[in-house]
Amino acid sequence: MSFLNMTKQVLAHPIDFYNDLQEPGRARIRDGILMIALVIAFRMISLLLSSILYQQREAFEISFVTEAVSIIVLWLTWSISNWGVSTIQDGEGRFKEILVGSAYALAPYALLIIPISLLTNVMTLQEMPVYVFLTGFLFVWVAFLLIMKVKIIHDFTLYKLIFILLLTIVGMLIIWFVFIMIYGLVNQAFNFVFGIVKELNLRM
Repeated sequence: MSFLNMTKQVLAHPIDFYNDLQEPGRARIRDGILMIALVIAFRMISLLLSSILYQQREAFEISFVTEAVSIIVLWLTWSISNWGVSTIQDGEGRFKEILVGSAYALAPYALLIIPISLLTNVMTLQEMPVYVFLTGFLFVWVAFLLIMKVKIIHDFTLYKLIFILLLTIVGMLIIWFVFIMIYGLVNQAFNFVFGIVKELNLRM
């Protein structure tokens, strides 16, 4: 099945999609990367198209690199954490299925974020509740697909599903904490070595 047909299926029939995703050869890493690339691209475009009235940041405060990295980090850490937790809890899903399934769960965002951004240009601040409802609906849809992905791919019961979702979020926080610690230590080590080299150059 093509990327476009799989995208249509996850939007219209998510249960069938995640059941089919477990078939041999259906979960393709390149499709997951393509979906994330589209989400990043549409996110960038939406920032450019949104009305200034609905922008919470000034133009100079927006970093496209930061936006892209944030999406990729969320996708990878969610997938890694969910795979690790589910493996311990006898989940049936493979890492490739989790990675690709999580990417496809962002399809509603890729589909609606630009129309919502365009809509802000014909809305006033008094119509902010409409914007909040639309963006809220968008993220609830994405969350629903992520939950369906965990439920179907791993074949968990409802209570175990809730438990796994909570552990996945905790796992993501732990991953971020560890990387922040490593970044801090590496940065301090670099500054220490740079300081020594600078001091030696001054004395020579």
